[in-house]
Formats: sequence, C-alpha cells, structure tokens
Amino acid sequence: MNMLSDPNTIDDGLVGLHEIRSSLEPHIHEMEELCHLPQAVVDKLRQIGIFRMLAPKRFGGQEMGFPSALELIRRISTVDASIAWVAAINSSGCLILPKLPLASLERIYGSGPDQIIAGSAQAQGVGKKVEGGWRITGRWPLASGCMAAEWILTCFKEDQALDPVVRAAMLPANECRIEQTWRAMGLRGTGSHHICLDDVFVADDFVFSISAPPLALDGPLYRQPAHLIALMHGAVQLGVAQAAVMDVMDLLRQGSLTDKEGRRELAQFELGVCHAKLKATESAFEQQVKSDWANALEMGPVDPLRLAATVQLGVFIGRATLDIVRRCFELAGSIAVYEHSPLQRRLRDIQVATQHGLISRANFIAGGKALMETIDLDLRNGGIFDAR
Repeated sequence: MNMLSDPNTIDDGLVGLHEIRSSLEPHIHEMEELCHLPQAVVDKLRQIGIFRMLAPKRFGGQEMGFPSALELIRRISTVDASIAWVAAINSSGCLILPKLPLASLERIYGSGPDQIIAGSAQAQGVGKKVEGGWRITGRWPLASGCMAAEWILTCFKEDQALDPVVRAAMLPANECRIEQTWRAMGLRGTGSHHICLDDVFVADDFVFSISAPPLALDGPLYRQPAHLIALMHGAVQLGVAQAAVMDVMDLLRQGSLTDKEGRRELAQFELGVCHAKLKATESAFEQQVKSDWANALEMGPVDPLRLAATVQLGVFIGRATLDIVRRCFELAGSIAVYEHSPLQRRLRDIQVATQHGLISRANFIAGGKALMETIDLDLRNGGIFDAR
C-alpha cells in the first residue's frame, strides 16, 4: 500500500527490532564513553536508511510516510535513546531543506541522499550582510550528532538591525568548529556539543527563513515540518518507556523481584499501572500522528491550533513516559543502580530528553492561548470540539 496515500499504514518493510538490537546494542558502552556515536553505529544507521528516509525522491531519498519513520525511530529507541535521538534529529533536517533553492539542494545531495544534518534552531549567531551572502559569527549549544554531520544548520540575526529577522544558514560541517562540551547525565551518546562559526561566509543561496515559503520541492513531508519534528520526540520517549516496562517484565520472569513476601503482588500492580499508562499514551500519540499526517497529505493550511495541539501532546508524552520509567526504576530496587542495568541508563536518558525546550510545561500556555483564540464553543452547554 502507498504510504503517501494512506495515513494509517505502517510500512511492513521496516527493519526489524532483532536486527536493530543485534547491530546497535554492542556499541552502547563505547558510545557512552565517547559521548558521541561510534562510526560503526553511524554506518549502521546509514545502512538501514535513516538518513535518506525523509530525503526527497528527486535526489534518491525515500520520502517515507511519516508514520513509518516514527515507528522506525521508536524501535531504535527501545534499544537505546541516544541512537534514536540522533536518528530522529539528524534525519529530520531533510524536512526543512526544500526551503533552499533547487541549485542548493542539488549541491547538498550531490554526493547522495544519505546526508547527515546537525545544528541548532536557537538564534545564537550574528550575521553581517556582505556582497553575495553573509558573514556569520556565533556559538550554538546542543548540536546533536554534529560529530558525524556533513552539513550544519545555524540560526542567526542580522547585526545591529532594529528588528532583526531570524534566518537559517546551511553550510558544510568542515567549516564549523566543534567544542566537545557534551558531558551530560543522560543521552550521552548524542554528542550534543557546541558548534562555532568565526566570521564564516555563507552564500545567499544557503540562507533562508525557516518559517517563510515558498518551497523549491513540494510534498507532504515538507509543508509543515514543525508538526512532524515535534512528533519525533514522542517516538523516542515512547520507545524508552516501552523498553523500561520490558526490563521489569524480564526481572519478574527471572524471579529477581520476588525475594520478599508480598513483593510479587506489588510488582505486578506497578507493572499494570505502567503498562496501562503506556498504552493510553501510545494511543493518543498514534491518533495525533494520523491526524497530522492526513492533514499534510491533504495539503491543509498551516494551523496554529493544530501545531499547539501537537506540541501539547508532546509535553504530555514527556511527563507520562518520565513517570513510567521512574516507576520501573524504583520497582527494580537496587538491581537498577548498577551500570550494567539498562534501567539506570533509560532513566538518565528520559530525564535529559524531557528537558528539551519543546517538552517544557510552559508550552501549555501557547496551546491554551491558541485554543481560546480559535475555538468559539460554549462548553458549559455541552459543546464538543476536536482541537486536532
């Protein structure tokens, strides 16, 4: 079935969990020591098509239906959140590239569709307009996957402008300087270091506005990238929570949590709570994915309320999955505190993942404001609405 015509279909040809686990799991310890992905992991992600899955077909990419891309990210996250995080962030750069001119896209994809794109959407740079382009200086944090990237995205404002517009610049990774600052409690393997530019020239054809049309290439993936990028976070977090529940189930089967009287019943109770919360959260996520993807396929207009609903759900998923993983960690007791326990790594990872600005509880404010400005129903009289 055509994934670009049916929003409810997951591609049956996705790489299976067993293959993902067997090829990626042996590198987890090395990855945490390096604080970035080992080359063997990057090569495996490239092999299974992570970096081409959202790239345009015109340049050899897959333009995979977004529900399938999210499912692949979730599967990877059940093995390790850092690997899934890099896969999600570095693949989703493809979603905003069509805002560049076609000639720029031809250069970016000139060596193939598997381009690794890292960077930062924070406007931490300053640009000075010069003939033919911009000279940009700045230092940007949290550039996940930058150690393996071929291209870097940075955002900047014009120097000394009265009302500076935020612009984005795309440039080869070898023109950026990486400061290896990523020493974090969780998501250690993401290599989310600082990237720096020191008065680097970027041609006009590689500078664009993230929010402004038109698109050099049209397609469902590229019309409303903010909605889809927001959903990537949910896929990573749900994978971690699912894995934590499975970890506890394994411990129960092994008899590791039943050494004291009454503990088995308590463990079963807590496991039931976690599983119910996980299934409810997964259901809400799947519903939002189907809704957003159907809207993209229908070429629906940009809708602030839809984006607010997607982001709000992301905040909810972050809180819910954090609670699930914490419960699983506590349920495992002292077994979980050792470095060899996957539960301690999952707890560290989910705590860092949910610190992302997109998952901040403050985003509920924007959602509530958009709701009040858009919906005109008297709920006290039984009015029902669907904010999706």
